[in-house]
Amino acid sequence: MFSLISSIALTNIIYLLIGKLLTNKNSVSLKYYTDTAIIGFIYFSFIALLINFFSSLNPTLNSIILVLFFIAFFIKKTVLSKKEILISILLTFFSFFLILLDTVYRPDAGLYHLPFIKILNEEKIIFGLFNLHARFGHVSILQYSSAFNNNVFLGEIGILIPLLCMYSLLTFYFLGDILNYIFNSKNKNFNFTSIYFSCLVLLYISYKINRYSEFGNDAIGHLLFFYLISKLINLKNLDYKNFNKIYLLSVFTILNKFTLIFSILIPAYLFIKNKIHFRKTLLSLPTLFLILWIIRNIITSGCIIYPQTNTCFVNLDWSNKDKIITESHSAEAWAKDWPNRIDKNTSMENYSKNFNWLSSWLKNHFKKVANILIPYLLVLFLITLYFKTRNEKQFYFKNIKLPLFICLLGSAIFFLKFPIYRYGYSYLISAFILISILLIKFYDQEKIKKLCVFVLFIFITSYVY
Repeated sequence: MFSLISSIALTNIIYLLIGKLLTNKNSVSLKYYTDTAIIGFIYFSFIALLINFFSSLNPTLNSIILVLFFIAFFIKKTVLSKKEILISILLTFFSFFLILLDTVYRPDAGLYHLPFIKILNEEKIIFGLFNLHARFGHVSILQYSSAFNNNVFLGEIGILIPLLCMYSLLTFYFLGDILNYIFNSKNKNFNFTSIYFSCLVLLYISYKINRYSEFGNDAIGHLLFFYLISKLINLKNLDYKNFNKIYLLSVFTILNKFTLIFSILIPAYLFIKNKIHFRKTLLSLPTLFLILWIIRNIITSGCIIYPQTNTCFVNLDWSNKDKIITESHSAEAWAKDWPNRIDKNTSMENYSKNFNWLSSWLKNHFKKVANILIPYLLVLFLITLYFKTRNEKQFYFKNIKLPLFICLLGSAIFFLKFPIYRYGYSYLISAFILISILLIKFYDQEKIKKLCVFVLFIFITSYVY
């Protein structure tokens, strides 16, 4: 038990210190702390990706690099404030408590996440790895951060921690937004759109994303999408530094969950609208990270985006055209409820065309989607009605139209191409929340405060129940 707590604590501190090195800011609140540590986690993951091009992420090398991190912290005299230490303790025990609530003491990754992490710990990047198992073409960058966390200080238990820590950081970001308002509600400069969005995201987290063994790759990707939209809503001015952070977050979101690829439209729109310098963007770290991931995909599978056949180089020695085509048809058909198809003689390719899949999907997976969404939408509807009473204060809608368009586009493609709920729920939930914001039009500070208290109550009880 002590080894697990200490592993979580050390990992949290590493992410925070890396973030502090890069941002040169003190984490003066829970929201700023999580912002800083999330940036640290992102760079931690990309360092792991870069190293694997030249070496395995073996425990010895990982430990040496970790020591170098601490030397850099010491040279730069990076220290933690009392508030940062207290927040680290809070996050550590929240993460530990989350594991205790699980019925199974492992991530939901036995099928291919853990085997892939083992490969990363033993081998540098492998050409044509997808030929060993097709699922190795679908991995997330989260597996690299997990493999990088296996060192002599933490041992193999370290591979479980990054998923847990990132979940806690993203959840506490929204919690921090709410707490900041509750304890400073006299401040009239709050972004009420952001607070309302944070409340409804935290409500969904409490309802459906609160068990560690069920996270897989999905939860972090979707939480990052929520986080990306929140950062856009909170964007006050778009200098290059802020644009670069939005760009970095969008790239990292996609590398965690490819179905969230429409995240890239956010920095693309900001780039065009605000005439961001092209050369600086091209030579930026987010662009480098994206290029590294594309190269990684080509090396391991022969495809820029596996198994999208139109992005694959079939003439490479390690490519397997027939396998890629088969996997492409299989992935789409299974996403459209292939096992419950009515016509057992149809092919996967034909099943996925012309809405031949729709009747089977409506009779089966749609019921699961409805069972998840209806309770949340009912609560969202009641909250919207609660805020519908008019008064003289009107919501200031900032940066709402762009994310709403992206969420609606993502939801449409989700339905047409990959209608498994876990593939696209952040599009759906974000769209519903943003539509609710547009419908309200007016706000009442006391009502927002009561909503915050209600959401906090639900958040606490959801982890105890």
